[in-house]
Amino acid sequence: MGVTRDLRRRATARDVAELAVVSVATVSLVVNGKAAGRVTPETELRVREAIATLDYRVNTTASALAQGRRDTVAFVSPNPTNPFFSLVLDGLVSVLDDSLSLTILVPRRGDDYDPSTVHRALAGDLAALVLASPGRTLLDSIAPTCPTILLDSGETRPGMSSMDFDVEAAGVGLADHLIGLGHTRVGYVGIGRDKATLQHRRDALHDQLSARGATLAVADLVIPRMAIQSAFDSALTVLPAWVDAGVTAVVCGDDLLAYGVLAAAARLGIAVPEQLSVAGFNNLPYSAMVTPSLTSVDLSARELGARAGRTLNGILLGAEPPVVETLRTQIIARDSTARARA
Repeated sequence: MGVTRDLRRRATARDVAELAVVSVATVSLVVNGKAAGRVTPETELRVREAIATLDYRVNTTASALAQGRRDTVAFVSPNPTNPFFSLVLDGLVSVLDDSLSLTILVPRRGDDYDPSTVHRALAGDLAALVLASPGRTLLDSIAPTCPTILLDSGETRPGMSSMDFDVEAAGVGLADHLIGLGHTRVGYVGIGRDKATLQHRRDALHDQLSARGATLAVADLVIPRMAIQSAFDSALTVLPAWVDAGVTAVVCGDDLLAYGVLAAAARLGIAVPEQLSVAGFNNLPYSAMVTPSLTSVDLSARELGARAGRTLNGILLGAEPPVVETLRTQIIARDSTARARA
């Protein structure tokens, strides 16, 4: 046997066929496990030796297209530099079936995606679509053409599966934690987005504080961007007035916002937690390392992604997709919250 090949390109089934002196169809039977009774043992051995020599690997995308089968999953995410979404993606990749290809789409500008990003994904021949933390307006504007999973959206839509966190339980845990430390006047820092999941965090906390005789004592601080610097700049302007108004604790809808609040308090000389306790949502990896370490609601991002991956594997094998799944939450108490001063 003898064949020459440009070693800079990937070997093809035709290369294997030429080296083994067989047809391309015979190569296909061998690599797809259909050789029994159709290919002699000697010929199969020759094909496998050629595969090893050329380091031939099946082009799964081309194979799927040839069989009329879809094998690409699209994952659409806000700013991928946000550690929460990186963890979600890590969980998804860790369990997604090896036969599936993953396409990742992120905003072309800004820190969140819009309908055009999703439409770019849907323009492909997708096996499934995963949307991380989509907003209400966006969901109203799209019509999925494949199995679609919404992650941390706080929304349900016909024909789509939703995987969300138990935000009500998070509100209970945060309220119990703060009230237990004597905080009855609490400020809230949120983000200006039409995302139900973010609004639910605020509302759950408000309802549970109110049920315990406490209150969100001042108007919410609404941050224009999900960024530490943006939260820092905004917090500088309001924290002194909040402390003067008797606010002893601040809850942020995301740990990134809480990092900005911690930095602003340090710049202003407001001691955390002696004068002001601070808590967040997401329990990002950095939250244990900032100073003081941040109390946070653990929203298990990696498990959210893994749950989505396992569900996709089942859907593509014919299982019925779930309508709604709810993941647990828990409060991770650290140094940024302490007993309120009398």
